[in-house]
Amino acid sequence: MARAPLLAPVSGLLPRRRKCQTVRVKSNLKPATAKARALLKKLEALAERGIGGEKTSAQNKLARLRARFDFTGLAPSETPDLFQGRFQRAAQAKWVYSFTRSEFDVANSVKWAIESATKIPCVYRDGELLAEATPATARKLGDIAGHIALSFRTLLEQFSAIAGVSQGDRSAFVMGLYDGMMNEARKVGEPLPGRFRSAKKPKGKQRAVTSARDLHVHPYSVALNLGKQIRFSVPLEEIAAELEAVACRLLGEQPASRQTPSGAG
Repeated sequence: MARAPLLAPVSGLLPRRRKCQTVRVKSNLKPATAKARALLKKLEALAERGIGGEKTSAQNKLARLRARFDFTGLAPSETPDLFQGRFQRAAQAKWVYSFTRSEFDVANSVKWAIESATKIPCVYRDGELLAEATPATARKLGDIAGHIALSFRTLLEQFSAIAGVSQGDRSAFVMGLYDGMMNEARKVGEPLPGRFRSAKKPKGKQRAVTSARDLHVHPYSVALNLGKQIRFSVPLEEIAAELEAVACRLLGEQPASRQTPSGAG
């Protein structure tokens, strides 16, 4: 059986020490719910066609609503769930996707996501992901696995290039992507996954430099919202741009277009 080629990560999205580019920084507002969007349409109609005080009241309510919710993203009906549709189980396992041996954490995330969302049993063996599915379902699962794997690889490469991020942060970042994608974010008060650091601590100036450039927000928290967007097929370029904007904020850097030229007053 011909197998789909292993997708390579997209490189060069955030090279180490590169100045941040101008990107759209995500708002701190809450994502608009279906109820908020329905209210927005009603208030917009009243603000446009209302009479007297009704029009003024609608305009004031619109301002307050837009101050609470972010309406810039696509509506839920416009962002299809990656796992929507029917998935049929079969007696025999069929090949779904291939992984390299070094990305065991990504492979496990794909396997767990498929099993959790579709209830199709899977097995990961020697870099191969197999699923007890009909041929049509196996092909669909292959597309899903490819989408998740490419997204994880790309964001992992980009995250690893951020100054202050260590190899030990990878597992927490992957867990954040997975939990965000599966809507399983840890509850308030629940401990976040550990950030595995080397027991050796640099001394003197080397220690001071490392501390100053360290990432001060937990990798799990950084990854959560990115994972949600993977689930709803937001273009990978947009997700990568959001991660870059987050990195700029965390490192205290300004976009290149806003930096003062050397020698300027």
